[in-house]
Amino acid sequence: MMQPHKRRLLYVVGGRRAAPRVDVAVLFGEHLARSLFDIDWVVFDPEPAPAWRREDWNGATAYWIGRPAGEGWRAAVMLKFIELAADMRTFWLAMLGDYELIQVRDKFVSALLCLVAARLRGRLFTYWLSYPFPESRVLDACEGRARIPALSWLAGKLSGWLLYKIIMPGADHIFVQSEQMRQDMAEKGIPLDKMTPVPMGVDEGLLDYPRRPVEPDTVLYLGTLARVRRLEVLLHALVQVREERPRARLIFVGEGDNPQDRAFLEAEARRLGVADAVEFAGRLPMRDALERVVRAAVCVSPFYPTFVLRSTSPTKLIEYMALGRPVVANNHPEQAEVISESKAGLCIPWEAAKFKEAITMLLLDPLGAENIGKVGPEYVRNNRTYRVISSELEKIYLQVLRLRTN
Repeated sequence: MMQPHKRRLLYVVGGRRAAPRVDVAVLFGEHLARSLFDIDWVVFDPEPAPAWRREDWNGATAYWIGRPAGEGWRAAVMLKFIELAADMRTFWLAMLGDYELIQVRDKFVSALLCLVAARLRGRLFTYWLSYPFPESRVLDACEGRARIPALSWLAGKLSGWLLYKIIMPGADHIFVQSEQMRQDMAEKGIPLDKMTPVPMGVDEGLLDYPRRPVEPDTVLYLGTLARVRRLEVLLHALVQVREERPRARLIFVGEGDNPQDRAFLEAEARRLGVADAVEFAGRLPMRDALERVVRAAVCVSPFYPTFVLRSTSPTKLIEYMALGRPVVANNHPEQAEVISESKAGLCIPWEAAKFKEAITMLLLDPLGAENIGKVGPEYVRNNRTYRVISSELEKIYLQVLRLRTN
């Protein structure tokens, strides 16, 4: 059978932990690389490594941006110089490469340079926004989570100006994380018909993950412990749950953006007198994390109702459902829609007492909870595997690529 003509894509991915994410490695590295694109990557190495190196990554060429070893301000300053040098190297890649399409995800200086290169070379440029980073930096500065609040505030304002005034208006198309993000960006003046929401999904292999005996009275959270999430609501809910289920336990699988995130939750658990009922499992290898999920009696997906979180597309919710676990999620644009359509969990207002009611209801009725969890995999199979998502996304890219010939 004749192989389909592949289109050349340069994909610049921001974020130290972004490359292994399923919406990068699986959606693009497997599905779209198989059907549509011949991809060259520019990605960050999550571990200390040389500043710039070229390697094979999953059968494609990847240019890895390393970082210096160590912590502190010296390493932070050195990293900024490394990133600036990498941005310039990326610009020359975009200028000299035979790419039909240049796409940048969650980077600003690189996006500006790649947009310039695309216009100079007559190439197409797309931008992928997975999170409202400018607003997040400003919020961290205002709420005291930033190490240097003034710099965080300034970075947020400058990156927001670049993003909303130059990068997104200049892009040929924009991919956003959710329909809510699409509406939020429209309020900033970006045309709705220029944006496509691409929700989070899972590798379909997750649907075949073997089920395990459930550990009674276990409540599990999988994800970041970042303070912006306000996960202390789960600790306050646990205090109330244990009034009816004294053996109830809360398990956190994941870490924060910095050590203070976890330390805050540990201190709050001690203050509330439930430290002996809370486990901080840390950041686990994927298989170990999945083992903890499939054994949990109830899985929780809390998203504090704030601007920077309301436009997210929660991966954990879809992972829980793919694994057949009953979910308690709070009202959030995408979570509310998914729970309503799938009936795979309970959706409640953001309040410790409401989390307590929903969690206790499921713990008191294990059979009913399992019946709720059983409907999740079929919904995910039909709507949220990356095979399904990539098929729809390919159509959008083909429409964008036609712009080059029109």
